[in-house]
Amino acid sequence: MTPARFRWGMLLVLLGLVLLLRNMDVINSNFWEDFLVYSPILLIAIGVEKIFTKSHLQFISYATSIFLLAGGLYLAFAAGSGGISQSFFSKSSYSHAVDPGVKDLQVTLDLGNGNLTVRDATDDLVSGQFDEFTHKPDVKYSVEGSTAMVNFTTGKHRFWGNTIKINTEGANGWYLSFSNLIPLTLECVGKGSDIHLNLATTPTRKVKVEAADGQVYLKVGTIEPSVDVSVTGENSDVRLRLPSNAGVKISGVNDTEYLSRVGLIEEDGAYVNPGYDTLKNKINVNLDDRESSLSIDYY
Repeated sequence: MTPARFRWGMLLVLLGLVLLLRNMDVINSNFWEDFLVYSPILLIAIGVEKIFTKSHLQFISYATSIFLLAGGLYLAFAAGSGGISQSFFSKSSYSHAVDPGVKDLQVTLDLGNGNLTVRDATDDLVSGQFDEFTHKPDVKYSVEGSTAMVNFTTGKHRFWGNTIKINTEGANGWYLSFSNLIPLTLECVGKGSDIHLNLATTPTRKVKVEAADGQVYLKVGTIEPSVDVSVTGENSDVRLRLPSNAGVKISGVNDTEYLSRVGLIEEDGAYVNPGYDTLKNKINVNLDDRESSLSIDYY
């Protein structure tokens, strides 16, 4: 038996196994994305096979086919178990109704280098839609006491998790909404991501965003009396939209000229708007001097 014949046999076995496992619902369809990402390895394996065919190290040619079978099964299980049961090439959704005992909501979002849009608040605790050609998240939901914790994580199982992107006419990504009644604490991490957070209709207590080389748009409201905001990230573009009837405090940046132009005055190492201490609602913002641009406006 030649190494080439052995290789094609192993590839057919692999294809048959993953299709059988998918049909039995042992794995979902997300493995097709990883197969696409890692497909160049097939070319490398064939090249190695050709190099050692008909040499005294011909066993290496057969070993590459065994490696393809084992690696393919590993990718199928790593990418196709858990998470949203939808393909990389299809849209999917997620929702969780409000639990009667839940009084607080903590959400953690690991975007990888994907994009995020948070829209108007919802009657559910959390709801989301995920575009085609995006990494679908693994979602973990738990409750401790009266606090619901929801984690959306993408790309953790991939060695080259985000080496491939498919560009379409629109910006692909995640679209999420959070409860209009349960106070929210949100933590979001991305790299090179476009993060659009419209939280004006969401009762928000704390927002933390880490977005190196990204674009961050953040709009907060006055549903909660105090909102703490932290936005960090090297070379990120940040735009803040803040309510005009709230007390605003900005710290972490030292652009006196711009901050005074938007109505802020220096006080104890930070910048506040007139009447900060007397206004009912407070929004405290901590920024990062490594950001490439900052824009603040009021509504």
